[in-house]
Amino acid sequence: MKLLTFKKALQASEVYRKRHVLLGNGFSIACRPDIFVYSKLFEQADFSTLSSSAKDAFTALNTMDFERVIRALNDSAALAPKYGVSAKKAAQMRDDAKRLKELLVQTIAKSHPERPSDIEDDEYAHCQSFLENFSTIYTLNYDLLLYWTQMHHDDDSKRTSDDGFRTSQDDIESGHESDYVVWEPGQSHEQNTWFLHGALHVFDSGIEIQKYT
Repeated sequence: MKLLTFKKALQASEVYRKRHVLLGNGFSIACRPDIFVYSKLFEQADFSTLSSSAKDAFTALNTMDFERVIRALNDSAALAPKYGVSAKKAAQMRDDAKRLKELLVQTIAKSHPERPSDIEDDEYAHCQSFLENFSTIYTLNYDLLLYWTQMHHDDDSKRTSDDGFRTSQDDIESGHESDYVVWEPGQSHEQNTWFLHGALHVFDSGIEIQKYT
């Protein structure tokens, strides 16, 4: 199958009313390959708190891709009962997958650019130009690069972003300014950005999804 260039793909999609994009790790790698390629994350990760089997899974699958290993462990745990693998072993696979996800997030946070100003204005401009081609953005990434790009407004920006987070009604009524906003999907029909795996600034408090501001 012959791949289309990005320009030709845009031209071919002009017959549709809206375009949507799913961003993966390549979006972050394009900005900072010295940080976000999986080999760099693997080198930076501290596996000392995990079981030896969790790190051995990377060797078994011949990969440094955290997401691939996490998915493989969860899939294997689901299949375990069908192949006579003990419930204890299946539970260990699920626990390893959970801990690897936590380790991935911790490693990204540790090596992440410290502040939005670490990204150059022309880098933001190029990225915003790319994103303006799409009505809705879905991202699998945990880092803050997309969020920072959307918050980096200038006079030429044509795009508005809405991730569904709002100041809580309690804070509005009390006049209190909180450190976070909450996800209220029922309150917004304009949401056009979705953090499918969560992100460094998005947390599950147990009763609501919060975004630190």
